[in-house]
Amino acid sequence: MIDLSLELSGIPLKNPIMAGAGPNTKNVSSSIDCMKGGFGTIVVRSLHIQYLSQVRQPTRGFWRIYGTGKNFREDLYSFMSTGAPAQRVHRKIDPGFGGASPFPTLDQYAEELRKIVRAAKDYDCAVIASIGWCGSNVSTEEVWKAEAKAMTYAGVAGIQLHTGPSPATEPGRFLTQDPVKHMVLPIKFTKEATHLPVFVKIPVDCCDSVHIAGIAQKAGAAGIVPVTRWLSIPIDIDRMEEPMWRGPGIGGPWSVPIMNGLIFRFRHARQPISSIYREASTEEFADNVPITAPIIASGGVRSGSDIIGYIAAGANAAEICAQVLLEGPGMAKRVEHEMRSWMAAKGYSKLSDFQGILKLMEHSKAKEMIPQWQPVIDKELCTACGACMRGCANVAISLKDHVAHVDDEYCEGCRTCYYVCPAGAVSLKP
Repeated sequence: MIDLSLELSGIPLKNPIMAGAGPNTKNVSSSIDCMKGGFGTIVVRSLHIQYLSQVRQPTRGFWRIYGTGKNFREDLYSFMSTGAPAQRVHRKIDPGFGGASPFPTLDQYAEELRKIVRAAKDYDCAVIASIGWCGSNVSTEEVWKAEAKAMTYAGVAGIQLHTGPSPATEPGRFLTQDPVKHMVLPIKFTKEATHLPVFVKIPVDCCDSVHIAGIAQKAGAAGIVPVTRWLSIPIDIDRMEEPMWRGPGIGGPWSVPIMNGLIFRFRHARQPISSIYREASTEEFADNVPITAPIIASGGVRSGSDIIGYIAAGANAAEICAQVLLEGPGMAKRVEHEMRSWMAAKGYSKLSDFQGILKLMEHSKAKEMIPQWQPVIDKELCTACGACMRGCANVAISLKDHVAHVDDEYCEGCRTCYYVCPAGAVSLKP
C-alpha cells in the first residue's frame, strides 16, 4: 500500500504535489481545474497590493519558452514569465488576480477565496493563500495584517508570504540589504493577525539564500519555500537601440539540480558542499541555522522523479507552475502515478521512508567510487566525422583508417567524446 499523504505544519495533505501560485490558480475556475487534476494543495495567486487603498490596473501575463523541442515532458526548456498592462480587459471570466480581468478589492478577493475553499472540500484539496508584495513594492503593515485576517476568515489552511521571488523587484537584493524590513517584519505582522501556519518564499537571486532562510525560520516561519526563478533580460541584438522589456522570472527543468543543492544546503547549513579537494568542515559556517521547518520546493518540476529527488534532498512537498501551463492540470495525476510506481519498485510505502536520505560522497571515497571511464569506439558505427576529436581537450583522439582511435596515455576519461558523437559510436567502460 503506497501512502503519499503527509502533514505540513499541521495541514493534512493527500499528496506532496502542489499547484503553485500563478496563472493556474488565478481565479475560482482555474483553481477547481487544478483540484480536479489531482493536486493535493493549491496556492492561490496573490492580490499584490502595496497599500490597502491601492487600485491596480488589470494586467496580463505572457511568457516565452526556449527549448529544443515541443515534448515538454522530456525536452529541456527555459520558461520566462512576465506581465504587462492589459490592453483588452476581460469582464466575462471569473474575477481574478491577473489574467486581464479587473483586479478585485480585498473583500472581493476574500470572497473568491471562500468559494475556492468550499470547492476544495469536494476534492480533498488544501488551499493556501499567497499574500503581500515584495522588493521595492513591499506591502505595508496594514496590508500584511488585513490580508492575513481576510484569508483566515475565508477558511484557508495556511498562508504563504510573497517575500519573493518576483525578480521584477529583485527581492533577493532587498532581503540581503534589509532582512528585517523585507522578511522579519512581514512574518511578524502576519503572525500577529492569524493563527494559521505561515510559509515564506525564499528567492535565489541573493548572495546567501541559506542565511535568509535561517532568518525566516528564526522569525517564526512554519515552512520555507525556495523558488528557482531569476531576473532575465532577453536581448534582441538587432533591436538593441530600442528599450528592452525585462523578463522577471526565468526557470525551467534545468533548475532542478540547483534546487536539490538549495534544499540540501538548507538542511545542512553549517557544512559547505562545494569542497572537491578536501573534506568539508561543519565549522566553516558555524553561525548558519540548519532549516528544520518543512521545505516546499518551487521550481523546475515536471515529473514524479523531480519531486522524489527534492524529498530525498530534504524537502516535504513541491509546487508546480510552468509545467501545468504547458501540459494542463491533469499532469498532477501523471506525477502521482510516477511517484507511486517508483516507490513500489523500491519497496517504500510512505514518503518518510526516503525523505532526506541524500548523502554526499566523501572526498576520500571519490577515487574508488567514481570511475575514470575509458571510451570504446565501435568501428561499425564510427563515421569519422571528427566531432570527438574537436571536443577532446587532451588531444587523445585521432583518426586511423577512417575510424576514431583513443590513446589511453592521454585520455582522462572526461566523457566528452561520448556526448558529442552524433552516431552513438562511443561507449564507456570503467
